Amino acid sequence: MRSLDLDHFAAGAMNPRLVVHPPHHASMDPWYWWLLALVSGLAFASMASPAWADQAATNTPSSAQQGFWQRPTATGDWGGRRTQLDDQGISVGGSWAMEGFANVQGGAARSVVGASTLDANLTLDLKKLFGVTGGQFYIDLEDHAGRDPDEVVGDLQTIDKLNWTPYFQAFEFWYQQSFGDKLRIKIGKVDANSNLSIIDNGLDFLDASTQVTGTLLGFTTTPDPMPTVDIFYTPNSLFYAAFSAADSNQNQRFLDFYGKPWAIQPTRNGALMIGETGLTWSQIPDLAADGNLRLGLWGHTGTFPRFDGRTQSGAQGYYVVFNQTLWKPSADPREMRGVRTFIDYARTDGAVSPIDLSYGGGVAWTGPFATRPLDGTGVSAEYAHISAGAGLRYPYELLLEGFYNVQVNPWLVLKPDVQYVVHSGGRYPNALVGILQMLVTF
Repeated sequence: MRSLDLDHFAAGAMNPRLVVHPPHHASMDPWYWWLLALVSGLAFASMASPAWADQAATNTPSSAQQGFWQRPTATGDWGGRRTQLDDQGISVGGSWAMEGFANVQGGAARSVVGASTLDANLTLDLKKLFGVTGGQFYIDLEDHAGRDPDEVVGDLQTIDKLNWTPYFQAFEFWYQQSFGDKLRIKIGKVDANSNLSIIDNGLDFLDASTQVTGTLLGFTTTPDPMPTVDIFYTPNSLFYAAFSAADSNQNQRFLDFYGKPWAIQPTRNGALMIGETGLTWSQIPDLAADGNLRLGLWGHTGTFPRFDGRTQSGAQGYYVVFNQTLWKPSADPREMRGVRTFIDYARTDGAVSPIDLSYGGGVAWTGPFATRPLDGTGVSAEYAHISAGAGLRYPYELLLEGFYNVQVNPWLVLKPDVQYVVHSGGRYPNALVGILQMLVTF
């Protein structure tokens, strides 16, 4: 769930990169749809390629993998240089997500909008480079362009976690030190949802509530990671514990080069602290499958505007996440195919948050067809109870989502997605949104 600018909310207005874009104006963005349609047509036509179909079915590389359509990334191995860099401890990656959104019914407005997100990242293995055992450095540059679809849908739960107003930033910039297998410490600008409040089996969905629990105020994930210190302790394969402290507020703008990703934060001061513990398991008798249970407690020290016009020092909440694999065609831990489910539940203070209670769940099926083991499909439902103090027309918002993930080849994914938002934003008519996402890995 994307937190709101509460100052604007009280006045009645609603509120995861390499090229800097000017502010985007309210256009229909038809070129996004034309380009997506063209690439989609070419991609679906190419799916008949015997080399790729055989490779996907066996999950093993083939001699044709060096061809443009079969290689692991769109830019390939750079004449062997990429492999050489990996061997030396230098890994370079990138991706481009392009999306078109059509709100065809209800919401704040019927409209078609588009957005794109370009990433480039660098990972350094400091043991290979300098002999520092357990050391790792990571930087990710991110450029986001286009119009936020939540402006036309008017929803509270955020139909696509990737989107916000245009920005360019160092999205992540951190150093991690591991001490054996049990303890690691990460410090820098960190996407908190890469470690905490993760709904593992919801990550293939688009809406934010299937990826991070819906009431976590000031959570430092897309579009606004913040300077953070994380500590992770894993004494054995069953139990883990984590603690995070982040300088999470609107005044913290570390490595934000363009745009206002920081504006999503609900406070102008304070820090967010999260403690999370849980259990992980695999090969449970009768299920022969993996899963985990996460319990998180959080508190923010900032000054929050209340719906009654006063201010409040601090806010707290908690969340519970359950993930479980229901079925796999084999007990091989490398097996990607299978049916997986998740359930999430979260609460916070309704005096400062428009959503004071959220819960939901979903089912995702990876490899519904044996001949296409990397495709996926899923359905989910996420309920958000709206605080009475917010003064909105409806007491809840319900977001329903269904998708089909088409793994066209190793580096190109197409995702048609449909979402139906009941009581959108707590005040708009029910919205029906069609989405097409294209993801390219470089």
